[in-house]
Amino acid sequence: MPSPPPVKEAALKLGLKILQPVNINNEEVVKQLQYFSPDCIVVVAFGQFLSHSILRIPRYQCINIHASLLPKFRGAAPIHHAIICGEKITGVTAVVMTAKMDAGDIIVQKATPIFPDENAEELGKRLASMGAELLIEALNLIETGKVTYTEQDEIRVSFAPKLEKEDGLISWSQETEKIYNRIRGMTPSPGAYTYYYRKNSSQEKKRIIILKTQIHHGSEIKTSLSPGTFVEIASCGIHVATADGFLCITRLQPEGKRDMDVQEYARGHKIAVNDMFIS
Repeated sequence: MPSPPPVKEAALKLGLKILQPVNINNEEVVKQLQYFSPDCIVVVAFGQFLSHSILRIPRYQCINIHASLLPKFRGAAPIHHAIICGEKITGVTAVVMTAKMDAGDIIVQKATPIFPDENAEELGKRLASMGAELLIEALNLIETGKVTYTEQDEIRVSFAPKLEKEDGLISWSQETEKIYNRIRGMTPSPGAYTYYYRKNSSQEKKRIIILKTQIHHGSEIKTSLSPGTFVEIASCGIHVATADGFLCITRLQPEGKRDMDVQEYARGHKIAVNDMFIS
């Protein structure tokens, strides 16, 4: 049985009443929320839309803490898409909830750089901490009447839809930086993957999850080898040809096995130059 999330654990310690409905918009659930007569309803990483009946309940508003600098990256996967798109800056936004997804007025937001080697999980942890602080700030602004609501600029809107497993398939014919960003943005879930193909072998291609890579100085030197081809088995990892150079693969996970660094993988598999990762 899965462990309860930290929010539930804290609520239990405080003796607070907990509701965990399958459908938040169920009529009986709405009645319970109305009975509580809350000043605010706060939503964080919640996968259901709130009905008009719920949006009208609080004395003030229903507030969402969203992991992007709205109006950029509305939707379910803002952290992943920010990294995949090569953004240098992201952040968290406290926004008034409306019937339209992530489209309400902005209460307050905070920005932070995206570190060059940061993956979606690592960035998510930082934004979660920032979001907790931002929520307190937003509630204080509302309670004291000092809040200034800012309408979102619809011209600047972009979307971050939920990512599926197939979105993680790596296209080695893309530029090095694009592949590097996609791997970071898909790690650890839903995962970036490829297939290992050994030339002159009767073995079937094997699915490999790519966990960590590096871009080296000089990696922009284009090779004549086809994208996906192993250019070099180096001390740092496998250099794999891309559209404009090569990418160094340093950590991976064969399907059904544990993750490992490339040196460990190489010791157990006869990988060689001119082998390939294919899509």
